[in-house]
Amino acid sequence: MKTRRFFLFGLLAVASVALQAGEPILIPVKIDGPVHDPANHTYWFGPFSECASVLDVDGDGDLDIAAGRNWYEAPNWTKHANFRDGAETNGPETDDNSEFAMDVNFDGKMDIVSSGWMFMKGAFWYENPGKKGVVWKATRIHTALNMEGVIHGDIDGDGDEDILCNHWAPVKGQGMTWLEHIDKAPWFVEHVVGTEGDIHGNGLGDVNGDKRVDIVTPVGWYEQPKRATDTPWTFHADWRFKPAKSTGAVGSHPIFVCDVDEDGLNDIIIGAAHAYGLAWLQQKVSPSGKRSFETHWAETEFSQFHTLAMGDLNGDGRDDLVTGKRLFAHHGDDIGAFEPLYAFWYDIKGGDFERHVLSFNHLPHYPDEGGINPPPNYVVSVGMKLNIADMDKDGRNDVIIAGKGGLYVFYNRGVPPTPRRAHKLPPRETYPTWRSWPGYGILFNGKDFTNWKVPEGDNGHWKVVDGIIDYDAMSEAKGNKSLWTEESFGDYALHVEWRFKRTSGLYPMPTILPDGSYKTDADGNVINTPTPNADSGILLRGNTGGQANLWCWPIGSGELWSVRNDKSLSAEIRAAAVPKVRADNPVGQWNSMDVTLVGDRVTIMLNSKIVIENAQIPGIEAEGPIGLQHHGGINKNTGKHGGASSLVQFRNIWIRRL
Repeated sequence: MKTRRFFLFGLLAVASVALQAGEPILIPVKIDGPVHDPANHTYWFGPFSECASVLDVDGDGDLDIAAGRNWYEAPNWTKHANFRDGAETNGPETDDNSEFAMDVNFDGKMDIVSSGWMFMKGAFWYENPGKKGVVWKATRIHTALNMEGVIHGDIDGDGDEDILCNHWAPVKGQGMTWLEHIDKAPWFVEHVVGTEGDIHGNGLGDVNGDKRVDIVTPVGWYEQPKRATDTPWTFHADWRFKPAKSTGAVGSHPIFVCDVDEDGLNDIIIGAAHAYGLAWLQQKVSPSGKRSFETHWAETEFSQFHTLAMGDLNGDGRDDLVTGKRLFAHHGDDIGAFEPLYAFWYDIKGGDFERHVLSFNHLPHYPDEGGINPPPNYVVSVGMKLNIADMDKDGRNDVIIAGKGGLYVFYNRGVPPTPRRAHKLPPRETYPTWRSWPGYGILFNGKDFTNWKVPEGDNGHWKVVDGIIDYDAMSEAKGNKSLWTEESFGDYALHVEWRFKRTSGLYPMPTILPDGSYKTDADGNVINTPTPNADSGILLRGNTGGQANLWCWPIGSGELWSVRNDKSLSAEIRAAAVPKVRADNPVGQWNSMDVTLVGDRVTIMLNSKIVIENAQIPGIEAEGPIGLQHHGGINKNTGKHGGASSLVQFRNIWIRRL
C-alpha cells in the first residue's frame, strides 16, 4: 500500500490547500479557546474541552455546538456557559472524554450523552429543557472505574440509537457494555457481552456480513447473536493491533468497520491512540471460510491517533477519514507529545489513504528555558471526539474540531475550480495605492540628465551619482536653480522616490493646523520651534503651477504650499492642501511619492498613504514642465547651509500621461 504524503509546513497552516484537482478547500473559524493567563493556571494549551457535540439546541433549525459545559449558538456562535454540569476542570484536564447528541427521552429535543474518566467515572445524559438559561438535568446511565468513552449506533436494529461504552483496561466486575435504548424511563438497559477486549478503543460495524452490528476491539471482535440482548456474544481473536512504534494494543476511539478495498468484505480502520501509527486491517476469507486480517499502514511517523471520524468531504459519494493529534495528552507524557500537531483527512481510495492537510503546526519545546512555550494565536488540536456535519447548510460536510487548543469549525467551501468570478476580486483601481505601472515611461534614466534641463551655470551641483540625482543646494546658476524636465506635461501620474541626505541648521518651524492656519499662543502670535530641517519640492507644472512640499515639518510632505497660503481662497480649498497624515520616513531613508494631476486637481500618495486627496490648485496652467526644487543654500553669515536647504536625492522617476 502506497501512502501519498502532502505536507503544509509553517507555524500554523490552518486551511486545506488545493494541492491537486478535486481538492476541497476547508476554511477554519475559531469559535472559542483557552485564555493564556499563567497567573491563573490557564494557558494556550488549556484546560479546554477536548470533545464537542453538534445539535440544534434551541430548535431554530441551525446546528449549534456544545463543548463540555458550554454551548455555542449558531450562526454567530454566541457562548452560553455552564449550561450543564460534568466536564469539570481538573488541573490541566477536562473530565469529558466523549460526548454526542441524541434524543434520549423521545421528546423531539436533542439531548447530550457524555462520559468522563476522572471523577465522573462513567456516563450521563443531560436533558435539553427546551429553553435557554436553564441548567440541563443530569442522569447517570453507566458507572465504570476506568471510563474511556461512549459512541452511538443502532446496535439492536430497532431504528433508534444505542450506546457502546469503552473502558481503557480490564477491571473485575466490568466488561464490554452496551446500553439498549428503550422508549420509557430509565431509557437505557445495560448489557455486558463479555470481558475480552474490554480495553482502550472499540467500535461498531458488521464484520461478517450477516447484517447485524458487531463490536470491534483492538484485539478482536464480538459477533452479535440473532438477538442483540442475548449474552454473552462470541468473541473472535482474529487480530491483535500493535502500534507501528512502541508497544501496547491501545486503539483509537472509535475503531471503524468499513469496506476499505471495496471487495465486498468489511475491513477495520484503527489508530494508535497513544503511540505511532494509523492502519487498516484487510479482511480476507479463505475458500474454507477461515477469516483473517492483514495489517496495512497508512501512517507510521505520526503519533496519537486518538479519535477518528468519517464523512464525505470531497463530494465523491464515499466517506473520507478525518483524524488528528491531541495536544499534550497525559499532560505531555505521551510518545511524540512535542512533535508537530496535525489534523488530516484521507481520501481512502481503496486502501491508498491519500493524505490531505487540514492543519499542521509545530509547537516547539524549549528545554533551556524551562519548557516555556510561547502562546500562539491558533492551535488546532484534535481532542477525543470529532464531528462531521453540514454546519452552514450549503450541502457540503464541514469538520468540527475540539481540543485543548480550542474549538474550530473547518468550513468546506467545495472543490475548485469555482465558477469564474464567483468570488469577484475588487478591481485594482479600487485600491488607493494602485498604480498602473506598465503604462509608466522613464523620466530619469539613472545614467544622465537626458530629458532634463540643468540650470545654466550650475557648475555640477545637480549631478548623477550611482543612478541617483544628487543635489547639494549650492547651484551657481544666476536664475532659477531648480532642475526641470525638457517636456511639458498636462495630466499625468508621476512616481518619484526621494530622501534627504541630512538636515542642516535650525529652522523656525511652525505647527500647521488641519485648516491650514498656524498654531498660535494666547496673544495670537505664531508659535515657532527651531528644528533641524531640509526642504525641497516637486514643481507640478512650471513656476506658477504649484508645488508639493518635501520637508521635515510636523505636518509632513506633500503639502501644497501656494494653495494653503493663498488667503483669497476658500477655507475648504486651503484645508484640502494640508496633508491628512504625516507619512514621511526618517531623514536618510527613501520615500516613495506618487502625484496624480488631472486638470486642476491633484492627489498625492506618500509611502502608500494618501496625504492629499483631490485637492484643487486654482489657476494652474494646463501644461508645464515638472521640476525638482532648489531651496536654501549657504548662509552668508555662518558660511554653512541654511536650515531649509535642499540636501536631497531623487531616483526611480517614472511618468504616465493621462
